[in-house]
Amino acid sequence: DLIGVLDNLYRASDSISDEEAANNEAVKALKEGVEITKKELINAFEKNHIRRIDPIGEKFDPNLHQAIAQVPNKDIEPGSVIEVMQTGYLIKDRVIRPAMVSVSKAE
Repeated sequence: DLIGVLDNLYRASDSISDEEAANNEAVKALKEGVEITKKELINAFEKNHIRRIDPIGEKFDPNLHQAIAQVPNKDIEPGSVIEVMQTGYLIKDRVIRPAMVSVSKAE
């Protein structure tokens, strides 16, 4: 149930640029608070053997990833993860949620 909370903390953190935080003390404090909360939740996940699957650049693995698109790309080896739409999670070696990805294919 907490995976969605962590996803939202990542989104909140990513939505505030460093420039915005530097120019506004309230925004800076908000960004710092989100980062601290995110780190605490990540630490709790780690203590409970929950790991994030963020496979950008890795070979597609149907045991860990769910491909939602194939994209022609001559510069990247076919079958490689080129974009992660939603990170996945493992508890020990068991998949809780597969990573939703786009995979390269030959042109």
